[in-house]
Amino acid sequence: MNDLLDLEKLPSTVRNAIVQGHTGPIRRALHVSSSRTGVTLNLYGTHQNVFLRATPLRSPDLPLYKRERWATLNLPLDAPAPRLLWNTTADRWLLLAFELINDHAASAFLAPDSDDVPFVLDAVQRLGKTLTPCPDGARQVTELVAGLWAMGQRMLDKPPTRLRGRDLFETALQGFAPEALQGDTLLHGNLAPWHLRIKDHLVYAVDWSQACQGAPWVDLALLAPHFVEAGHSPEQADALLSGVFPWAEAPPAQVAGLAALWTLACLYQAEYGHPMRRPEQTRLADAGRKWLVYRLTRL
Repeated sequence: MNDLLDLEKLPSTVRNAIVQGHTGPIRRALHVSSSRTGVTLNLYGTHQNVFLRATPLRSPDLPLYKRERWATLNLPLDAPAPRLLWNTTADRWLLLAFELINDHAASAFLAPDSDDVPFVLDAVQRLGKTLTPCPDGARQVTELVAGLWAMGQRMLDKPPTRLRGRDLFETALQGFAPEALQGDTLLHGNLAPWHLRIKDHLVYAVDWSQACQGAPWVDLALLAPHFVEAGHSPEQADALLSGVFPWAEAPPAQVAGLAALWTLACLYQAEYGHPMRRPEQTRLADAGRKWLVYRLTRL
C-alpha cells in the first residue's frame, strides 16, 4: 500500500521542507493510525526513512506533540525508545521525524504464554533506571492524575444505578493522595501494548505525549491492568511485576487509587471516546475492575 495521497494533505511548502531538507524524494508513504489530529506516516525517502508526525500549530493536540518532542529530545541514548531524528516548523505546521521502527515492529503481546512478556518487563525496568533522575522541565505526575481524575469524576457524578461497582471506586479513592506519586523519574505515562513495539527482540516505548515526572513504580501500575486484559489473573500480573524494581516500593493504597482512576477513565472513554475505540476501552475497564478488586485486598 502506498498512501502518498495522505502526504498530499500537507501544504506543498511543508512537503518541500521534508523532501528538500531531510528525506529526499519520497518513494513510498504508509498511513499509520493515530487518535491525534494531524498526519502520521511512515515515509520512505531516497535519503532517509522516518516515522513522521505532523500537526497544524492551531491544533488542539499541539500540546501532546510538544510534550512528545520535549520528552524524546531528553531521552538518554540508551533508553529503549526511537530517536527523534529532527523536528521543524514549516508553514504553521509542527513536524516530528522519528527513527523508523514501526514498519517491522509489532505491538507487544502480553498473554500468559507470550514470549514478549519477559522482554517487556526488562524494558520497563530499564526505563525506570535509565530515566532517573528526571531531566528538568517535565510536567508533574499530578497533572497526569488530574486528567484521569476529570474523567473519573464525570463517571462518579452519574446516578448510582449508572456506575456498577461504585463502592469499589469510592473505597479506593478514599486513601488516594496524588502527591504520593511524585518522584524523580521521567515516566512514559501511558504504557500499553500498542505503545510497546517489539523489533528483533528489542522493545521500544513509543508515543511519549503523556510523559511526566513521578515515582518510578507509576508506569508499572499503569501497565498492570493490560496484563489482566491479556489473560493473566490479577495475582499473576502482580507476581510478574514483583520481579521488577521498584514495584516493591509502590504504596498499596496509591496503587489501588490509581487503579480506580485508570478504570474510571476507561469507562469514560468507553462511553464518550472515539466510537472505534469504545469496545477496546470497555474490555480494558473490565480488566481494570478485576485488578482493582484484587488490589483492595492488598490494603
